[in-house]
Amino acid sequence: MGLFGFFKNSAPSEDAIRKQVTYVKEQYAKPEYRRAAMDKLLGWGTREALLGLLNRFTVVVQSPHWDEEEKRWLVEEFVARGEMAKDVLTEFISYANEVTYAIRALSRLTSSEEELVAILLQALKARAPEDHRSGQSKMELIAALEERNVPGLASAVVPYLDDHNDDVTCMTLDLIALKKEASAYPRIVQMLSEKHHSARVLRHAAATAFKLDIGVDSTQILAPEITEDYIVKDGKLRLAHAG
Repeated sequence: MGLFGFFKNSAPSEDAIRKQVTYVKEQYAKPEYRRAAMDKLLGWGTREALLGLLNRFTVVVQSPHWDEEEKRWLVEEFVARGEMAKDVLTEFISYANEVTYAIRALSRLTSSEEELVAILLQALKARAPEDHRSGQSKMELIAALEERNVPGLASAVVPYLDDHNDDVTCMTLDLIALKKEASAYPRIVQMLSEKHHSARVLRHAAATAFKLDIGVDSTQILAPEITEDYIVKDGKLRLAHAG
């Protein structure tokens, strides 16, 4: 048998990988049960095996101690594998919905902070505001970018003021308030009249406009959920029940 044939035959099948991934994601199994499956996938070391292994980051197991222990251990294992792991982590972050630990590993494999930020921004932009399935990953990506004090981040997240997920929208409002991103102010003002938003989002938008002292046209009709707490006075939102 030639060398090429040997490697071809020794590569794990899709079914073999899928079976081990099932073990890796078993929430109520003993730690050694999951560890054996993780070791097998690491031993195979193919792109497909490593992508499958990253599914461990997508579940929370019964024991908080072992959940954190295994995920930290897996971060170290990926970091030790260098360039191939970097490519797999980048791919995983582009589509997965639980990406925090993968980002931790990738942050230690990129050549610069700028390279990491570019990957994270691309991953965020790939998740459209109307995509209701990717709310968790949007929040994790925004949080990871915020930690790195990325210039212009607030303007990059402005589209997520219209996100399907209220948590993402509120997180975006908080980031805009923190960074005082003036380019987003007109959109926040518009939100104050848009009845299709949830009461939670409307109140959060109003609180943000109040905190940032954003100008509001006195003729603007505010959503009912906002008028419970705010009025427009002298071109700004003011507390309705201020003493």
